Amino acid sequence: MASKQRAIYWDTSVFLCFLRRHESERRAICEDILRHARDGKVALYTSSFTVTEVIKPLRMETTGPRPLSSDEVEDLQGMFHWPWLKKIALDHRVAQDAVNLGLHFALTAAEAIHAASAIVAKVDVLQQWEWSAALEKVNRLVAVEAPRMLTYGVTHRSGSKGNFFENLHRARAASAR
Repeated sequence: MASKQRAIYWDTSVFLCFLRRHESERRAICEDILRHARDGKVALYTSSFTVTEVIKPLRMETTGPRPLSSDEVEDLQGMFHWPWLKKIALDHRVAQDAVNLGLHFALTAAEAIHAASAIVAKVDVLQQWEWSAALEKVNRLVAVEAPRMLTYGVTHRSGSKGNFFENLHRARAASAR
């Protein structure tokens, strides 16, 4: 009997961490999960709300937050076209569930949307990098955890081979020829 494919939901913080080059350890974890999703070993979900939420100032510079570069925006938006990334539509049902979760657990609007989306998708776990005491309260409805490596004992070297985005860009360019 085949085992059930693990279903993982990513909130916006995981996608943002994946983009940040200085987050080498956490980024490696993200890339590992993305490889598993691309290869069909896990099912990866997020909300259509994430498409909008990721496009905001991210980095604290000495002069304050700066907006994303156009290349960063293009990379982020491209992620939402990966065929193996399943998007949960922010429809009326999800919005109403988010309202109820927000009121019951004192979640922010974004936390409530992510929790409601994960619950509607019936995922095994909602993964996030930014710890939230409020979001931890929904643990009885959907497990909440930080992302973790799925591949044990294997290190993916991104230095000489390029990062996940660069490899996808190379593959896309090669298939266009």
